Amino acid sequence: MKGDSEIWENFKNGDKSALSYIYFQNFHSMFHYGIKFKNDSEFIKDCIQEVFFKLIKAGKRLGSTDNIRFYLFRALKNSILRELENSRKVDFVDESRLKFESHFSLEEEILQKEKLSLQEKALADALNNLSSRQREIIYLKYECGMEYSQICELMFINTDSARKLVFRAIRSLKELINKQINSSILFFIHLRRKHVL
Repeated sequence: MKGDSEIWENFKNGDKSALSYIYFQNFHSMFHYGIKFKNDSEFIKDCIQEVFFKLIKAGKRLGSTDNIRFYLFRALKNSILRELENSRKVDFVDESRLKFESHFSLEEEILQKEKLSLQEKALADALNNLSSRQREIIYLKYECGMEYSQICELMFINTDSARKLVFRAIRSLKELINKQINSSILFFIHLRRKHVL
């Protein structure tokens, strides 16, 4: 199995099979990342097509990478920002206004279950209540498995800020989960007492 570096170099040199491999291996994850910023599937598909058009056009002039998905995520986020600037006829869209909105696959999986445990409900609610930036960094770190250096480039923050954001997001999750569970327990105790009386 070839590594990302070799596949990327083959792609840069015009290898069509490398292009197909990169496209079909990454389209799905790119789409799911992009749709979290703008819930418009046609817009995101257009941005992905634009990314690949520019990559093909650049060819040998492209930089090297040992992580193709990260490279494509970064290119896609830049494409989304650029397209939003064009559609709004403004010179610059502040990256911080690009909100990371959609559910995590874990959250969706939990919500699809018919019978949820108290902990699962609390986790789903907690994930939903994180800030946009916290949701994005948790997604990149734990669902995509990206390194801090890659996260920093995608989110335009430094390593210290990234680590603090992850720490605060995890702390918020714990606090929200505990609050949800404690509230539910108190509610059930109240119902039981009411029934007994």
